[in-house]
Amino acid sequence: MDVFWAILLVLLAGAAGGFVTVFIGDSGLHKPRVENEMFQPGFLGTILVGALAALGSWGAAKAMTIFGAELPISFSTGDVANALLVGFGAAKWFKSETEKNVLQKTAALAAGKSADPYAAVTIASSTPNQALSAALHMHP
Repeated sequence: MDVFWAILLVLLAGAAGGFVTVFIGDSGLHKPRVENEMFQPGFLGTILVGALAALGSWGAAKAMTIFGAELPISFSTGDVANALLVGFGAAKWFKSETEKNVLQKTAALAAGKSADPYAAVTIASSTPNQALSAALHMHP
């Protein structure tokens, strides 16, 4: 198999694994944007992270010669499955890191303001972005 096609298949499988994470949780399918002064990478960010992580994992596992004598490579269903799983896992990690940053900002804002029972309920039961919005609208 030509290395180009193998790399393309790994990137596509990793991107597919990353895309699946878009539908897990409450973030939904959205483009990259800045919301409540926080960057949200959207589905494009998770797809990119999934594809690159899958390529890195596959490259480490297949370790082939880039320059010099060309050796044939094999490409199996296991390579596709690995790319899907690594893409999913990496994108899930990336999404969790993004949400963690939003929740840290939410906690910092809410801690510096007066107690607000309505905001407390909203923060406890909402998505990270909705929680940040509630903290931003709390009275000082």
